[in-house]
Amino acid sequence: MRAASFGTGRALSGIFPSVSAGEKAGPRRRFFDDRPASIALMLILLVAGISVLAPLFTPYGANGIDLRNISSAPTPEHVLGTDELGRDLFTRLLYGGRFSLLVSFLSVLTGAAIGIALGSLAGYFRGAVDTAVSCLIDLFLSIPVFLVLLVAASAARGSFWFIPMVIGATSWMETARLVRSRLMQLEGEEYVDAARSLGVDNAGIVIRHLLPQALLPVTVSATVGFANAMLMESSLSFLGFGIQPPMPTWGNMLSNAQALLRSSPVAAFAPGLMIFMICLSFNLVGNGIKRALAPREQ
Repeated sequence: MRAASFGTGRALSGIFPSVSAGEKAGPRRRFFDDRPASIALMLILLVAGISVLAPLFTPYGANGIDLRNISSAPTPEHVLGTDELGRDLFTRLLYGGRFSLLVSFLSVLTGAAIGIALGSLAGYFRGAVDTAVSCLIDLFLSIPVFLVLLVAASAARGSFWFIPMVIGATSWMETARLVRSRLMQLEGEEYVDAARSLGVDNAGIVIRHLLPQALLPVTVSATVGFANAMLMESSLSFLGFGIQPPMPTWGNMLSNAQALLRSSPVAAFAPGLMIFMICLSFNLVGNGIKRALAPREQ
């Protein structure tokens, strides 16, 4: 397990600062020495890899129908059974992972982009800009986000690309606060004054000198945000307002499984377990990154 962890660590070394030979335990080493976090990261990568390579693990298509087996219990031919249309549930679970993970990723990417942009403006320019952004953050925090998501998703009729945009547009506030706070700490540093004296414009100072030092806390926030985005998408899909069938996601598989609870309980258990495992894993990874980056006493 330790060898696998360090192999993953080399592949993802860009997340953490490099570790010099003289350090006893740098952030990267501390992260992969954290057993729950490293196992959670490998589980996420495993599920993502199997989902992307789904055609290699199942002979059926995501929407392939077997009319001889409708709403069937697990069999050797269909290891998780079939749904009310005769579609293989294991196959749909794998393809559903593709779309659920992609929606969550796009949601986090959208939220991070908005949060970084607004947080940078507030933290660097301060004054009226900071006041306006802070009021906008407070406004969004006071809005019942899930109600907004329901209304927007209903209006979009379950559009695959619109759902993550809406989730991201209502979940950028913590990122904005983190970036704003970090830039306010760094804005008075000598190297920033030196860059100004050399004629570097505001955009160059923020992008080249300030933002790179604010990305680590944003990474921690993004891992937790990934789990929240998956829960939001699953909730919307379960209620019928998210990604619409026949495109499978773990959320709409849960919704469809309500009719199969008696004949095939595994139809609800399998996607529910995947949502639970992936959300828990992202939270463990986020906690692991936070602990790895925490200052250590010499």
